[in-house]
Amino acid sequence: MLAVAVLAGATTHADDEVVYRETFPVADGEAAKLTDMGWEAWLYDIDSLKLHQGAAGYTDLVRGKASQPADAEPINADTPEDAPIATGMLINWNRGTIWPNPTLYFTQEPIINDASHITSVSWFQNNQGSTGGFRLAVKVGGDWWVTRDNHIGFQTVTLALAEQGWHRLDPRNLEVEDEASHDELPGGPIDAIEVFGHHTGYAELDSFTIRVDSTLER
Repeated sequence: MLAVAVLAGATTHADDEVVYRETFPVADGEAAKLTDMGWEAWLYDIDSLKLHQGAAGYTDLVRGKASQPADAEPINADTPEDAPIATGMLINWNRGTIWPNPTLYFTQEPIINDASHITSVSWFQNNQGSTGGFRLAVKVGGDWWVTRDNHIGFQTVTLALAEQGWHRLDPRNLEVEDEASHDELPGGPIDAIEVFGHHTGYAELDSFTIRVDSTLER
């Protein structure tokens, strides 16, 4: 049984509508590039002090494994038409020279005219280590933001955006500017939406889902 981390107010409501879901579908035993799914990955190499912004294009980060949940279907996501629904997720098991490091997995696929219209974002994750974990990250008006809270472990995370605290993220080195804390995300069109974290050698991500208030123009 999956553990579920739900922050207060993160339950779905009648007016909530799923406008995007990425399930990273690929057959069991196979692998694919993250860019095949319309996603990118930035990996920061602490040995060379270099940020690899093209990592998703040359590294197989999507691998066949039972989906979480198994019946989740992609919505408005750039996924292969013949891909199986029940298998596949983003998996980064790299324990090489880029361990540990800041990582940013993101997509520009969702078209959302105002960040304030998002009611919640959820995903399945499996990561370990006290310095690991995932935070939701959003790029609005050219600025990058990450949630205050970091989520660690094997669980489904559901976040109500209106109840999150936010920090700026410096895209040059993927560092969180802890001194700058904000109670709400700035309004405006979303340029990208992401999951940010410090990779400790083992990370899985699946069923990344965005819900908006259906009474507002997306």
